[in-house]
Amino acid sequence: MVVGGDLCQDDFSGVGPGGRLYLATTPGWAFDLTTVTFFERVGAGEYKVRAQLSYDSGGKTFYWADENGDGQRQDAEVTTAPGHIRVSGWYMFIGPDLTLYSDKRQFKVTGWTACGAPKYDLAHPVPMPEPACGSADGRFALTTGAYSANNSWMTCYDVASGKALWRYPDTFVGVHGSHNAPPPEVGLVRGSYGPCGFGKLPDPIGNFWVLATNVGEWHIITEGGFYLTRLFQGDPMKTEYPEQAIPGASLDNCPPGVGGEDFGGSITLAKDGKLYLQAGKTAFWNVEVVGLETVKALKGGTIQVTAEDVQKAPSFKAQYQTGGTAGVQAMTAKKMTPTFTGDLDADFKGCQVIQYQKMEEAAARSAAAYDAQNLYLAWDVKDGTPWVNGASEIEMIYLHGDTVDFQLATDPSAAAGRNEAVAGDLRLSIGNFKGKPTAVLYRKVSGEKHPKEFSSGVMKSYVMDSVTTVEGAKIEVKKGAKGYVVEAAIPLAVLGLKPADGLKLKGDFGVTHGDPSGTRTRLRSYWSNQHTGIVDDAVFELMMEPKNWGTIQF
Repeated sequence: MVVGGDLCQDDFSGVGPGGRLYLATTPGWAFDLTTVTFFERVGAGEYKVRAQLSYDSGGKTFYWADENGDGQRQDAEVTTAPGHIRVSGWYMFIGPDLTLYSDKRQFKVTGWTACGAPKYDLAHPVPMPEPACGSADGRFALTTGAYSANNSWMTCYDVASGKALWRYPDTFVGVHGSHNAPPPEVGLVRGSYGPCGFGKLPDPIGNFWVLATNVGEWHIITEGGFYLTRLFQGDPMKTEYPEQAIPGASLDNCPPGVGGEDFGGSITLAKDGKLYLQAGKTAFWNVEVVGLETVKALKGGTIQVTAEDVQKAPSFKAQYQTGGTAGVQAMTAKKMTPTFTGDLDADFKGCQVIQYQKMEEAAARSAAAYDAQNLYLAWDVKDGTPWVNGASEIEMIYLHGDTVDFQLATDPSAAAGRNEAVAGDLRLSIGNFKGKPTAVLYRKVSGEKHPKEFSSGVMKSYVMDSVTTVEGAKIEVKKGAKGYVVEAAIPLAVLGLKPADGLKLKGDFGVTHGDPSGTRTRLRSYWSNQHTGIVDDAVFELMMEPKNWGTIQF
């Protein structure tokens, strides 16, 4: 994929009679979708309003088609229909021939006004078997999975007969579903918003849908039910932006924006058969997809699924869904005083070393020990751009790149299944703050008050009772080309921890990985808590979830 020019957000391009070009737009935000405006492109950078579809809170739809070309809405040019004919959600379900899709209805263009506005018979739509996005030729309809569902399906129907033709896994659907998604795999659709556009190419591709997602990648599915290709890079450890934002730059290893919550985008299949994407976030890119002309059909055959295969399937499914780590974990912290040399295995010799990862390039190992004065913690982390963190405020270090993390419930009597942190629960984040390894201690509930308010787009106010920099901590960091080791001695008095032989407490180890510039955390991996997929919300990335912690026995 290579960069072209710029388009605007939430747009769609269509073609009318004689090759006339049209642009449909919404106001530009996913929840402000009461109006879709149709423009005709009459010259370079010049567009004229031709029509508008809108609906009101009273349950009525209005469609204005300009008859005289004055661009003004006259009563005689407006038709109405009961109910809401909504063609725009995350994206617009409008075909390249300007066919509209709304719920279980297909509205084809029935004619054109003298100035070129499309006309529709709103009272007599073509019925469809399910609420769906149609295909470019109007023959097929594709449904998507249930929002937030972890195990769901997209299904393709034949519009004329209503027959279901095939289905394909649509997993971890939408923004919230993607928070539980595993690492990227070829053919795995994670966090889909549904089709951001559709078109038709010569055989063997035919009709296709482009699925945009919440996790840095888009996908193309064909009318035959085949997964054709991934677009953009969904692996945050492999993200690589071009050095210059110029036409011709390759975007193969970029996400469609910054890698999460990249809302918006559309596709256009040009007259020359080339596929273009509109993507981006703080800026919008016009991207050409190259290589589709090389797609070839493979000779069919037979695949045999045995009873043994069926028995193995659940274990594979569980492994893929959790990135290889399933269930609440348990580990031991040994009583000893380690020496810090940067060699975890030698320094913590005899201690249990735990391993966890969401992907091989970001694998981590950790160990714990204690003596009468300190709790000793160690992390050995794989990272292609090691120990980079761009936080300008120390309390935001968890949000801006590489950190190591330790969470602990110092009160063994606290309810084990609690959803939220209580008194005694703490989070320790260690990162490279302005060139110095620094530890920050977060307590949601604390008798000692050092409050800090956090906010995000979802939660406007979230207050931690105490956020402090740990004084008296000894932290050693050994950095290599492909990773780093952090070893830390944290005074027990700072933590309010009194270890004793046989004591069992709930806790967790983790790491965060940032983008190469240290601008934003893009991956969170933890030993026990697997509900760590969200990386675009400052509050939810901070929250502790004790119910998902493992057990640490001293």
